[in-house]
Amino acid sequence: MNARSASPTVAAAAPFAVVSTAAHDREWWAAEATRCGTDWEGVVEGCRDLLAVGTNNMDDTFERACRDADRKTASRPEDPRILRARRLLADDVSYERAYAEFMRERPTPEATVDALVYSLRRRIAELTKPDTLRPELDKGQLKAICRRLQNFKPEIAPPWSLEDVAALIAKWRELHG
Repeated sequence: MNARSASPTVAAAAPFAVVSTAAHDREWWAAEATRCGTDWEGVVEGCRDLLAVGTNNMDDTFERACRDADRKTASRPEDPRILRARRLLADDVSYERAYAEFMRERPTPEATVDALVYSLRRRIAELTKPDTLRPELDKGQLKAICRRLQNFKPEIAPPWSLEDVAALIAKWRELHG
């Protein structure tokens, strides 16, 4: 065996595999460095972490985590429901006022709407009774009730006429301003 031939105990080395020969521009490398955390900002942050760990000064890392969390929270839009709850939790807002506002913006439950339609089977005279006038209906619920009243099956109750429905709408407007 000559000196240049491979040793019987050592295998010949495999050739290098070429992954990509595509040339990338400066912008691609900058984006790749940012993605991998090897851009200058990432390198400096990593050095600060190592320095904090090496000197047992973890306050810097904790403060940075807090700043990052605050920055992330500040970048999100405020939820209007949270803003409303904060406003109602203010010291100058009474419990009764907060409760009234929550209840005012809540739609009437379906069971209450069904009970109202059930009572209105006895025709338009039911609009004079206080229990019938009590539910707070929104426009969509009123429209659905009007359709249901006009579509009553004759064997259950006589369907309402357009005049009766107009009287119901007028009464609703009177109560809701």
